[in-house]
Amino acid sequence: MNKKPLTKQEINSLIKKQKKISLNNEWLDIKNCEGRILAKNIVSKINVPPFNNSAVDGYAILKKDLIKNKELLCTRRITAGDNHIIQIKNGEALRIFTGAKMPTNSKTVVMQENVEKKGNKIIIKKTPFFGENYRVKGEDIKSNTIILKKGTKIITNNINLIAAAGIKKVQVVKKIKVGYFTSGNELKKITTKLKGAEINNSNYYSLNSLLKIEFIKKNYCGNLIDNFTLIEKKLLDLSKKFNVIITTGGASVGEEDYLIDVIKKNGKILFWKAAIKPGRPIAMGKINKCYLICLPGNPVSVQLLFAFFVKPFLNYISGGEFLIPLPEKIKVNFNMNKKTKRMEWLRVLKKKNYLDYFVEKFPKQGSGMISSIAYSDGIIEIPENISLVRPGDIYDFYDYKILFY
Repeated sequence: MNKKPLTKQEINSLIKKQKKISLNNEWLDIKNCEGRILAKNIVSKINVPPFNNSAVDGYAILKKDLIKNKELLCTRRITAGDNHIIQIKNGEALRIFTGAKMPTNSKTVVMQENVEKKGNKIIIKKTPFFGENYRVKGEDIKSNTIILKKGTKIITNNINLIAAAGIKKVQVVKKIKVGYFTSGNELKKITTKLKGAEINNSNYYSLNSLLKIEFIKKNYCGNLIDNFTLIEKKLLDLSKKFNVIITTGGASVGEEDYLIDVIKKNGKILFWKAAIKPGRPIAMGKINKCYLICLPGNPVSVQLLFAFFVKPFLNYISGGEFLIPLPEKIKVNFNMNKKTKRMEWLRVLKKKNYLDYFVEKFPKQGSGMISSIAYSDGIIEIPENISLVRPGDIYDFYDYKILFY
């Protein structure tokens, strides 16, 4: 186990060293496989497009007729789906539509906007270059080539590719089984009638939402009471049923925090504590073959640590790629002193002046301030070595639309 808190980079490096879980595969119709992870490479057995075709609505012409003000006789129309073998004769132009099969002796289409019509004739007003608006058979996808690799997640921008290759079903990795707990004697089912030191169990709803991931099968396992024996019994039992167990709370150094001791006794701690604010008391371990991820109890920490570490980890061990959130660069407009030796995720508001975007610090920064996530726009990441933030400094900005959607 680590002797000092790990940096963000060290945690990511440790995650990538973990063995991917051995999961069985299943065949799914492509209309039901969005968000799932490919178990095998997908190879196209056909060319896309399967024939030479027009990229625009216009007129197919011969190479020798690429002359401005050339007058050509328009003799027929070729529509999408017309499978006749057609040749253009000298002095002719054929009306053709987007996606329609090209005449065998033509490789150029004049856009309809670039001709003048005179009865059954056209006059070329703007001459295209040879090969313009001509789509070659297989120029998008060549037959017998890999179009998507094993481990790729099927999403909106690649599912069309599978369909275009004529593939109806794909082999995907079966869903990973994820159990999740909240923990703490103070947590109650949500109500407006709290008593004494009770608080609403908002972390359940946060995790339930964060775990709406297509390639996992999630199951809420209840709220862990602060009792070593009960926690141990629960984790030993459920570690045989799940691939991953996620908890919130109970992983710090308080007298009622038992999770770390339970994992130490019955399994292995992979790391404990991060050099990150908020989010220091995060831990990862294993009992039996089950991974345990222990998140802090503070709601802000739960959401940010999940986005930066838990979701990439789940994707990776399920057979997918290690995909981390990508930032944009942005200027700040405030001063702030900061402790070194730890990175800080600062909640901010994104603003725009006449020239550019910038961020200003959100007034509430406590890790228990639920409203700070709801009412801010994202976070900036201030590296470990920075002790003073000044107006005009540029940092990595993570929009919540990237982190949580």
